[in-house]
Amino acid sequence: MKSIDEILKDDHVTKVIRKGIDGAMFNVRINYRLYNVIASNGGGWDHVSIDPINQGHAPTWDVMRVLKDICFNDDETVIEYHPAKENYVNIAENCLHLWRPQKQAIPVPPKNFV
Repeated sequence: MKSIDEILKDDHVTKVIRKGIDGAMFNVRINYRLYNVIASNGGGWDHVSIDPINQGHAPTWDVMRVLKDICFNDDETVIEYHPAKENYVNIAENCLHLWRPQKQAIPVPPKNFV
C-alpha cells in the first residue's frame, strides 16, 4: 500500500477528514462523483473502504479500479472479500472494501483464466 501521505496527495482526494497513525478518512472525486474513503494499514492488513455519497448504489468496477490505483502500487494485488454468510457485516449499505495482507502474497489464478 502507498503511504497515507502519498495517498492524500493524489489529485482525486478533495478533502481530508481525519488522519491518524495508521490511516486516514477522506473524500475522493472519481468520474464526477464523491465518495467517503477510509484507508488503513494496521493489524497486518492494508485496507481501503469506499462509500458513495448520496448515490444509492455500490461503486462500479471502474471506481474500484481507480481507488486501487490511488491507494496501492501498480505491482500489488488486492482482494474484495465475500465472506461466509454467517460473517456478513453491513454497516453501510453500498460500502465496498479492498484488502491486502502485509506478510504474505495473495494467490492469483493464471492470467488466461481471468
